[in-house]
Amino acid sequence: MKRLGIIIFSLAVLGLVFMATRSNTPEASRLARQKSVLAIYSPATNPIHKNFVTESTNASAPLLGEKLLRDYASPKTSPENDLKLLAHLMDNFSLLVKGAADRPLSANEDWAAAFRGRNPAHERFLPDAHAVLDAQGRLVDRWGTPLFFHALGGHRFELRSAGPDRRFWTADDLHRNSDGSFRRGAALNPLSLLSSPAR
Repeated sequence: MKRLGIIIFSLAVLGLVFMATRSNTPEASRLARQKSVLAIYSPATNPIHKNFVTESTNASAPLLGEKLLRDYASPKTSPENDLKLLAHLMDNFSLLVKGAADRPLSANEDWAAAFRGRNPAHERFLPDAHAVLDAQGRLVDRWGTPLFFHALGGHRFELRSAGPDRRFWTADDLHRNSDGSFRRGAALNPLSLLSSPAR
């Protein structure tokens, strides 16, 4: 009888150990990392925190990029807001992915691949099918044109949308500076240092 009690007790302990180790799955680790970022970006430090949804514990929980870009290309928001949301996702990526500084990203395709899990941590931020991605897997603006990324170094980037006319370097382009401000009007397309001003 004593022996049966020891066996039952041992099985119960093994069951508890098994349940405890299940919480260390990649999905649980991903959710824990995302929760820590949500805690860092509180409403006091991040005005778009109010757009976050409550974290779910099931396996189909939205990815962090889906939460941050929930209003991307929405008719209720401005095109400038799209670039702000994308820049915020880029900042989160730099915080969460260790080794991102060792492999800096610059081109649109680099960022798109990194958000879909091709990064040192194999962390997925976006599903393959999302409003910010076109059929070729590039990050696009609300008009479907691939965005232009300009890396300045030190995790600083400028983002540019071709605007409604879908052509770059025209007057309706949207340009987000690395400090979060936008370039408009005469400052939007400054003359190159290599070109001479028109006389």
